[in-house]
Amino acid sequence: SFSFQGYAQNEDGLEEIVVTAQKRSESMQDVPISIQVFSADEIERLNISNTIDLVKNVPNMIGINNVGLPQAASYFLRGVGQDESISTLDPAVGTFVDGVYISRQIANNTRLYDVDRAEVLRGPQGTLYGRNTSGGAVRIITQKPHDHNEGFIDIAYGEYDTKEVTGKANLVIGDNLFAKVTAFYLDQSDGFIENVTLNRDQWVREATGARVQILYSPSDQFEALFSYEHSDDDTGGIVGANAMSACCANDVYKVESGLENTWASTNLDAYSLRATWNLDKMEVDLIIARRDLNHNFMNDYSDQALPAYIIPNDSDHVQESVELNFSGERNDGAIRWAAGASYYDDDNDVTFGDGLCLFGCFIEATFWRDMTNVTETRAIYADVAIDINDQWTLTVGGRHTNDSRVMTVEQYLDVSPLKIRDRNRGNFLNRSGYIQIPGVTFGTADVVALGTPDRFDISEFTSRVVIEYNPTDSIMVYASVADSFKGGGWASRVTSAADFKGLTPEFVESIEFGMKSQWLDDTLRFNITYFDADYDDLQVTAIDQSTGAFVYSNKADASVDGIEAEFVYAPQDNLTVFANVGTLNGNYTDVRPGAEGLMTKELKRTPDMSYRLGVLYDQNISSGELNLSVVLNHEDEYYTNQNNTPFGTRPSADTWDLNVTYRPNDADWRLTAGCTNCADEERFNSTLDFGTLGFATQFQDLPRLWKVSFRYDY
Repeated sequence: SFSFQGYAQNEDGLEEIVVTAQKRSESMQDVPISIQVFSADEIERLNISNTIDLVKNVPNMIGINNVGLPQAASYFLRGVGQDESISTLDPAVGTFVDGVYISRQIANNTRLYDVDRAEVLRGPQGTLYGRNTSGGAVRIITQKPHDHNEGFIDIAYGEYDTKEVTGKANLVIGDNLFAKVTAFYLDQSDGFIENVTLNRDQWVREATGARVQILYSPSDQFEALFSYEHSDDDTGGIVGANAMSACCANDVYKVESGLENTWASTNLDAYSLRATWNLDKMEVDLIIARRDLNHNFMNDYSDQALPAYIIPNDSDHVQESVELNFSGERNDGAIRWAAGASYYDDDNDVTFGDGLCLFGCFIEATFWRDMTNVTETRAIYADVAIDINDQWTLTVGGRHTNDSRVMTVEQYLDVSPLKIRDRNRGNFLNRSGYIQIPGVTFGTADVVALGTPDRFDISEFTSRVVIEYNPTDSIMVYASVADSFKGGGWASRVTSAADFKGLTPEFVESIEFGMKSQWLDDTLRFNITYFDADYDDLQVTAIDQSTGAFVYSNKADASVDGIEAEFVYAPQDNLTVFANVGTLNGNYTDVRPGAEGLMTKELKRTPDMSYRLGVLYDQNISSGELNLSVVLNHEDEYYTNQNNTPFGTRPSADTWDLNVTYRPNDADWRLTAGCTNCADEERFNSTLDFGTLGFATQFQDLPRLWKVSFRYDY
């Protein structure tokens, strides 16, 4: 039967959940952080296939595809995040795979296959995880190779003529050497969107990937894990629906874009080496990693028969990182600590454009920019928990970060007779028509002459202090104060040097009060947290409703507070009920000149309440076992854009997910049927409101997806 880290019972009650959120192994109930954990079996049972599926199950967290880019996950946690996936802007919620930070938001919608567990850490995590975790962190931990031969193959068919195959083989190569290969294939023939202009379906999914891992473990004191991952994702053709459309405004899955060639694809090669030494009272962990990513796309963001706003993009990203972490304990566990140092280098080479055809092409131009963006970060950190006595614990941590960034930019006007809307993958980067016109196009020197630096050197210290009180073995209450920051950058999605502004870091200071507890012989778990976070120099990304231009600035401060609660009750071995609830209240507290209108607005992506209710039920029958999972996810109404426009108002949403698995007695196979968004609720999650230009483009949530799969274990 299935086993759940979060919800399963053992003979002593609810199963203990072991996490490494504080870079040392400990029970989740002992970690003074608001955290939600998903085990491998839970990920499978709840039909979670990628990180967006994962985080939609986390109240107070919104995870969506960034507009038109299915490989890019835009996360908002406790009301803060980043919509843009451009390389000169950083996310506020960090994604980590096996301890390796994924720097670019354009390829962080990680497919969850062969995963041991996933941890979502809410609130600032700047001490242990560094910058760009001011909202929190998503940690994916894959399964390591192990010491016996086994594997599986899983074949699935689903709605929209979707075929999926996933397989794994774990091999014992020698006494101390083990290998594992995992691969997946996804092909969807029918699209989610109907294009009435081109008379075809759009938004189809096509992806392949594989992960190879080799584990060398000569003794209990040392192991080395090498991982290589390759993926190709050609999911594309996403067009948001124009809410001002004369033909299709009432159907978010019907569009009229006339862009014939539209796509979005990523190609990734990721390497890592993790070496671990278990010494006397200390563990040493060394992680060396490299990620090579190519991302290219061309999308229509206006949804008009004659596309008014096209963005083409081709970019190469190389990320290299090294982290050395030490952890251990002293005085029979009364002192627990982690400390380390990290180095990170991110080089981006981007060519991207803006294809404008406004007011029936009365205004028509295509601008291109060649841009490089290099980020180099060094940090040292330490975190120590000290048991003052049997009931009180004090934790103190700090991190010092040096963050250096440098950019170059060169803009061109494209006067080629071959319009951008008529180009394809083979010729969309043709440079034969590129020209430069002083006063119209610009370069790095022009940006610097207007007062925007081409380099930032930032040195910051972030910290946390936590006090815990344990009145009993089953109850822990805590209070914490922590701060963090999101890196600076440049507003580069612009067509004039005057708008190419530098952005300074965004800072957060947060307090939390929480309780973690288990009751009724450990069959009931109840955790609750209150938080209050103040953001300074918030990086505002919006659309100017007067000019239609993108606006980026540090022109606001904001405050977000709320409550997060978790309830899990397993009254019997085969039944578990659970509920997670989050509340948010996000408002601006101060604005700078030029942003006065924000003071009357709500912080975007802050629903008043979100919750998750679910039931897990297992039933033995004469021929085997049935496993049932039913989950309801709810989000109140919220604004998807900074300006809180009517077209940007997302109605409240309820989505049901259902999964049923049948396992025959003494068999090596199982059959699963399930659906996500089973009631087929039609919702949008993002809005580009260019109302003055005649379009307000709303980007869709996924429709209902049912799937039937057969898995054979060997």
